[in-house]
Amino acid sequence: MGTEKLRGIVIGERIKGESNKQLVVLAKGLGRVLLSARGAKNAKSKLLAATQLFCYADFVVYTGKGFTSVTQAELLHSFYGPRTDMEKLAEAVYLAELVERTCPEGMEQNAVLELLYYAFLVMEKGTLPPKLISRIFELKLLQLSGLFAPEACAVCERAEGPLYFDGRPGAFFCPDHRTKESRLVSEAVRQAFAFVLEREGRQVFGFQLSPEALEQLGVILREYMDVHMGLRLKSRDFFA
Repeated sequence: MGTEKLRGIVIGERIKGESNKQLVVLAKGLGRVLLSARGAKNAKSKLLAATQLFCYADFVVYTGKGFTSVTQAELLHSFYGPRTDMEKLAEAVYLAELVERTCPEGMEQNAVLELLYYAFLVMEKGTLPPKLISRIFELKLLQLSGLFAPEACAVCERAEGPLYFDGRPGAFFCPDHRTKESRLVSEAVRQAFAFVLEREGRQVFGFQLSPEALEQLGVILREYMDVHMGLRLKSRDFFA
C-alpha cells in the first residue's frame, strides 16, 4: 500500500456509477494497469482532462487493499487530433483495444508504449494514412511479441526470390514449397516488412504504400494475427 507516480497512455475507460471512471492505462515500467478515478466524469473534476481515452499523462495513484486509485493527474498530451476525424478515431480506438487485449497485466511493455505513443503522434499530424499507421503498428507489435517469423520460407528458410503467403497456416513459402492457396507477396509489401522490422521508435512510420500494396499488407497481417494471436477485433475493419 502507498502512493506512487506512473506515466502512461489511457487505452480504455469505463463509466462506473454517475461520475466515476475505471481506466486501463499502459504505464511505463508496469505494463497494463487498472485504475479507479473517482469523480473523473464531473465537468469540474481536476482529473477530467487527463483521464480521457488516448491521453498521455502522469498519474499519482494510491494503492490500497485490492484497488489503485488516481489522486492526481497531469496531462502531457491529449492526442485530441484523432477525435476530429472519423477514420483516425476508428484506427486509434482499434490500436487502443489491440494493446489492451494483447498486453498482459503487470508486465513491463515499454517498447509497446513507445510504439503506441508514436502511432498516435503520427496519426494526429496526418503524415500517413490512418490504415497504414495501424498496419505498421500491427507488424511491429507482432515482432515485439516474438510472433512474427522472418519473411522466409517456413519449410526451407529460403529468403531469396519470390515469396508466397498462405493465411491458413499463417506462413510464408518459397516457389518450391508454396501451397495451392498461397498468394505471391508483392515487392512493395516485402520492402515494408523489412523497413518496419529493421527500425525502432518513430522511424518505423517513415514510408508510404500504394493503395494496392496497403490492401495486401492488411490482408496478410489480418490472417497472420488470426493464426498466431488468435485475435480478430471488430474495430479493425470499421472502415473496411
